[in-house]
This record gives sequence, structure tokens and C-alpha cells, in this order.
Amino acid sequence: MKAWNFQVKSSPKEIGKRLESSLGSAGKFVFNINDDKINSVRFKLRKRMLLGFELNSQNHLIVNGKILKAGTGNKADVKIYFTPHILSKLVIFANIILGLGFLAAVILEVNSHSYMFIIGAIFLVTGILLWLHLQKTFEEHVQEYKTLLSDVLKS
Repeated sequence: MKAWNFQVKSSPKEIGKRLESSLGSAGKFVFNINDDKINSVRFKLRKRMLLGFELNSQNHLIVNGKILKAGTGNKADVKIYFTPHILSKLVIFANIILGLGFLAAVILEVNSHSYMFIIGAIFLVTGILLWLHLQKTFEEHVQEYKTLLSDVLKS
């Protein structure tokens, strides 16, 4: 999880309305906003991802944000947290666990065929390479969201 904090010269309600008008109507995003409290607004934003194989080509972050009134005046503190999509974590961990399971079967001599070792190694290497690739693209996607949100919030 990565955090981003900054201050904006608007009230939390105005910022929430601005976010909802710019991102809520776009068909590319799933956008939820909750402004039950008087001085704070919470929102959640993620790109639509319908299939597991889109994990490589889509922006796979979930953005959680809080907008809190900052002291007196018309200012608000914005706190945004970036986390990877659960489907991307599931694909990575499934590959790694499956690979380790096949390798454990070979080591424990449950099945000592060489193809089990090869299949286990392939799943393990695939999971590790996916994890490394997603860690690399995580920073790029965080920057994209920072640019998008800063344009919407500071306008």
C-alpha cells in the first residue's frame, strides 16, 4: 500500500462533487463516494477489470481516499491510498502456491516424475515473474492516478 497526502483549497463536499462529476460518469472507472459525515468524504476508485487475463494490460489499482476538513477556512486535507487489485494478488499467489505444491510433491516423493518438477518450476517462475512485473508497473500506475486526481482536485 502506498499513501499520498496533500492539501486543497476547497471544502470536502465541493471536492467530492467535483470527483463525482468527473470520474463517476466515466464508463472506465468504478467510483463510489460516501459523504455521510459533515466534515469528511470517503471515495473509492478503480478501473474496470472484467477478466483475469486483463491483469497484464489494465491498470490494476484500487484507490481509497479520505477528504477531511483542515482546521478553519476553506481548506481540506486529502489522503489517498493505492493498493493492488485483489484479482492480481490472487493470480500471483495461485501460481506461486501451485508451483511450490508441485515441487513439494517431487521432494516428498509423492510423485517423482520429472514432468512434475518441470511443471512446478514453470508455475513458480511464472508467479515470481508476474509479481516482479506487477511491482514494476505499480509505480507507473500510481503516477497515472496521481496525475489524474491532482488535475481533478486542483482545478
